Amino acid sequence: MAWLDTLLDHFAHYPTHLFALLVVMALSKSTVLVSSVLPPASVMLMAGIAVSQSSLHPGMTWLAVVMGATAGSVLNYHIGQLMGHTRLVSRLTAKHADKFLRVQHQLQKNGVVALFTSRFLAVLRYIVPLAAGMLRMSAMKVYVVSLLSACAWAALYVGIVTGISV
Repeated sequence: MAWLDTLLDHFAHYPTHLFALLVVMALSKSTVLVSSVLPPASVMLMAGIAVSQSSLHPGMTWLAVVMGATAGSVLNYHIGQLMGHTRLVSRLTAKHADKFLRVQHQLQKNGVVALFTSRFLAVLRYIVPLAAGMLRMSAMKVYVVSLLSACAWAALYVGIVTGISV
């Protein structure tokens, strides 16, 4: 366990490295490519926030998680935009046109609510922004809602770990 003490000591002396690590963990938790492979990302993020208590102000910890989570949602949105042009996606949507039209209708009708609440639900956290990109929702709307939901989500995570009431 000496390696753990060395690692914790490193982060205590270099809080900017810890800040970057928290951004990457939140980004990975919010990205379809990584989060689907590493389900215990919540545990990793909680551990990172706990470690940050000794060297980062809770506000900086919150900011790191917000930055990573927002970047993850924006990345998923743009991956969805790229996927929307492929033949495979066109075939899948044609094959399941009725379901796809329902999802499209829900995102167009309740896009803001769906984007905001999806942040708090494990798989939907990255699927909804991906679908929003495929459906060509307004980028600015996706960016703003992703930022607002990431702010609330990060406040919950940081508040739970640090004991700060939100």
